[in-house]
Amino acid sequence: MRERLKAAPSSNQEKYLGANFLKVSNERSFYNMSRLNQAHTLMLYRQGIISRRDAQMILRSLIALEKKGNTALTLDPKYEDYYYNVEMYIINDIGINIGGKLHTARSRNDLHSTILRMDIRDQLLNFFPQLNALRNTLIIKSEEYRNVVMTGYTHMQPAQPITLGFYFAGVAEALERDFDRIYAAYQHLNYATLGAGAFAGTSFPIDRRFTAELLGFKGPIVNTLDAIASRDYVLEIIATLAILASTINRVAHDLYYWCTDEFRYIELDDSICVTSSIMPQKKNPAVLEYIKAKCSHLLAAFADAFCCMRGIPFAHSRDLGGETTHHLWDAFMEIEAMTVLTEEVLNKIKVNEKNMKARVNENFCTATELADELVREEHISFRVAHEIVGQVVMKCVDAGLNCQGITSKKLDEAALNFAGRSFKWTKGHIDKVMDTTSSVENRISEGSPRSEETEKLTKQMSLKLDNDIDAYNRLQTEVKERYRILLDKVQDVLNSND
Repeated sequence: MRERLKAAPSSNQEKYLGANFLKVSNERSFYNMSRLNQAHTLMLYRQGIISRRDAQMILRSLIALEKKGNTALTLDPKYEDYYYNVEMYIINDIGINIGGKLHTARSRNDLHSTILRMDIRDQLLNFFPQLNALRNTLIIKSEEYRNVVMTGYTHMQPAQPITLGFYFAGVAEALERDFDRIYAAYQHLNYATLGAGAFAGTSFPIDRRFTAELLGFKGPIVNTLDAIASRDYVLEIIATLAILASTINRVAHDLYYWCTDEFRYIELDDSICVTSSIMPQKKNPAVLEYIKAKCSHLLAAFADAFCCMRGIPFAHSRDLGGETTHHLWDAFMEIEAMTVLTEEVLNKIKVNEKNMKARVNENFCTATELADELVREEHISFRVAHEIVGQVVMKCVDAGLNCQGITSKKLDEAALNFAGRSFKWTKGHIDKVMDTTSSVENRISEGSPRSEETEKLTKQMSLKLDNDIDAYNRLQTEVKERYRILLDKVQDVLNSND
């Protein structure tokens, strides 16, 4: 196989570029390699490129190897890559005159790039249920806590009252878009490159669409140069996973603050916390720290793949074919950990509703509602109302008072300064306007924290989730059905006597 070369691979090449790559490929790609080889053999026979007898011998050898499993292969770096090791097994089994025909009308370039797409497809199909499980948990939590009023924050300062259910619904909606992005990336991935050869196709009368269909792809990447030269789907997939990681990271960041002693909004279950080796009182939410940190690994994976593709020709090369996915598999591992761990955190969370209510009733977050009510009842502009309420809050803060310190006198003093008249509201009227629950329920605009709106949104998201799960199941079923057809066709050839 190295007849053009006068020397065997160097020991350093074998050590750093061969042995580990072979081991990983054998673990990840063994069954996909087997299916691809069977599909290619069927196509060669169907197109009259090899005889029925040759096809039968090759298929029997491939099936026997698959039944033995990947431990049957003796991996030798001297054979350069994984496919050559598989081919040598077949050649040793049935001879080079027959086994050597397996590689007719293809190159390692189109073979390995198709295997890569199959391996990544497997990873995505395994990941979709994990993401959808997290979405489902958030929808459940949104329904459970849609009447639990809490402080909403902007710039990490008390802003307006919301509900915890509204917060979880917001995150669930963001994850909907993350699913849609990853699902779209799957669609771009799911095309075969087999039959593109090294990059310029082949002179044999092959049927690329036949092998693509048997392997569960939507079809081939038509232009054979594009088929070999492109790994844009790698960038797209890592990017979508990194965007998802960013969403999860921000949620973990909020939960991290909320379980501090200063907030005490939530408490994590003991089973997902760690203690201190020196401070016996500690209960550390380390799981959230891990989740937050893993987002950086996804960004690093994207930067790594992008830099590998930067400044290389639009053609085949080992930095494209061998190195661009170096951290892709780590990215899948990290996003799986983030998703699964976040779902566990949410399922085991203990919410301190009493403390949430105490904080929201003290921190002026209903001040906007007071300004809105001034506009409605006193027919002043919102800007004037904003100035009035702003001055009232400032005086309360200076006096060390919370929002309960807003009185009719303070409101009238500010009204005289900015509106030129007093309003003579009673304290009871002010307190009613600033009631946190009423403030939330007064938000009648679509998508607001109002319980009715949150309930409507969760129903819509539940329906969307059901549709997405159905879409995923169709993807999974289609791949399995294509493999079943592949096996049936293999048996038809093995049983034929014509």
